[in-house]
Amino acid sequence: MNISNLKYIIFILIIIGGLILYFSCTSYSKIINESYQQLETYNVKTFDTEFGKMSYVDEGSGEAVIISHGIFGGYDQGYSNLYNIFGGNYRKIAVSRFGYPGSALPDEPTPDKQAKVFLNLIDELKIDKVFLITASAGGTAGIKFVLNYPDRVKGLILLSSGVPSIPKTKKELGMSGPPKFILNDRLMLFSIRNFKGIFYSMFGSKNVPDEVFDIMLPVKPRKKGVIYDTEINNIDMAVNFNDYPVEKITVPILVINAKDDPMAKYEDTEYFLKRVKAETLIYPDGGHLIIGHDITEGIISFIERNSGE
Repeated sequence: MNISNLKYIIFILIIIGGLILYFSCTSYSKIINESYQQLETYNVKTFDTEFGKMSYVDEGSGEAVIISHGIFGGYDQGYSNLYNIFGGNYRKIAVSRFGYPGSALPDEPTPDKQAKVFLNLIDELKIDKVFLITASAGGTAGIKFVLNYPDRVKGLILLSSGVPSIPKTKKELGMSGPPKFILNDRLMLFSIRNFKGIFYSMFGSKNVPDEVFDIMLPVKPRKKGVIYDTEINNIDMAVNFNDYPVEKITVPILVINAKDDPMAKYEDTEYFLKRVKAETLIYPDGGHLIIGHDITEGIISFIERNSGE
């Protein structure tokens, strides 16, 4: 072994040793423990379905708005999104999708089955019709819900949402989610702390609030859901394109999107808009989180105009 190779090996060992020490430090343990405690602060309820036990948050009164949350989500992400939009107004319902905090992952999960869970939930809550918000990866199950149970929906709000655009094969789509190795509490925290630039590029903005990163933790209770999204949910609208005949949707639709969104790409939204009749709030920038633009007024106006449906 020559000296240069030995130096390289020593350097790698030092880096690995440093990472091990870094992951095991007290501050990391404290932050991760606090993230688990934060999950417990929500008023979480559960209900049984044929696909297993599901968890949700149901707060407020008035028009019922249910959200189909995005990747790395859960009842906490969903409810936070709803509260950021509506504050104390409306009845806000956030259910953890398959494999996310408090919700089971069935043996053969599909968007159709997830849509059935949404139906089970509003039946459980004795709600006739809801407004449905789909955020990012929540678009697949949300659109399935509207297609399968149109008589239970007053309006569909697609918020930086995945939509069926053009058919593609799994190979053409490529990677549709994070690699499995990062689905670890400490590694995710390390990545968020040290490689925010990667996340900024994913969100399409350098102004992502810290709360967005905070609510991605803890990862362990979301791991099964993230893998499901990556391997099944996120590709279903392209791979099984004909199963999403969105031209048949008759309920009112509001599409909200930024043209520079790197995840819910505007070109896909444009294809979708050619197939449906919809109102739009399209912004020139803001990325996936539509940062710098107030979407609340447009959403509330849409709900008020369609609340009598």
